[in-house]
Amino acid sequence: MAKKPASNPTTPAQPTNGQPAGDPAERKSSLDNCLKVLAGVQEQIRFADTKAAFVFAINTLMFGFVVSSVGALKKALAASPAPAPAWVGLVALIAFALCSVVAVGMLIYAVMSRFGEKAPKCRIFFGHVATQYGHDFERYVTELKGMSEDDWLRDVGTQIVETSHIALTKHRTVRASAQATVVGLVCWVVAVFCISLLPG
Repeated sequence: MAKKPASNPTTPAQPTNGQPAGDPAERKSSLDNCLKVLAGVQEQIRFADTKAAFVFAINTLMFGFVVSSVGALKKALAASPAPAPAWVGLVALIAFALCSVVAVGMLIYAVMSRFGEKAPKCRIFFGHVATQYGHDFERYVTELKGMSEDDWLRDVGTQIVETSHIALTKHRTVRASAQATVVGLVCWVVAVFCISLLPG
């Protein structure tokens, strides 16, 4: 009696588009992860701006106190002979002013807006959207509807790279400004101490 041929196990149908079955879900997961990374980088930019405001406030407070003490220093320098603390205080005051100007200048540079001129054009950055589409709202909406997951990944990934460069530049500039502020703080302490030694 002939044996019945063994039946082959049923194989799952393969997608006809050449893509793995789980590929769309994987791309969706990658896009979600990219959006989270972009949000984290943007938070670093806001953090750098917050630190810049803090360093600026410190410089403002020190500068305000020094300005109120200039009168006493000028009076002491007008005396003949001028006391030694007056000359030391003047030198420390000039050094502090230079450090403060440098620090504030770097802070202004750090908080200046950047518009991603070096980044490839994309549809999710406001600067590129405004320059590419102007007031053609319909064209932008139409192109947005036609974007695939890969298109979204490309645009979001582009923004991650560009905003990372912006965040790094901001943090480096704020750190350099803080270092200049520390040097200025030392000079400020010396100036305040010397002014306090001047005869009333």
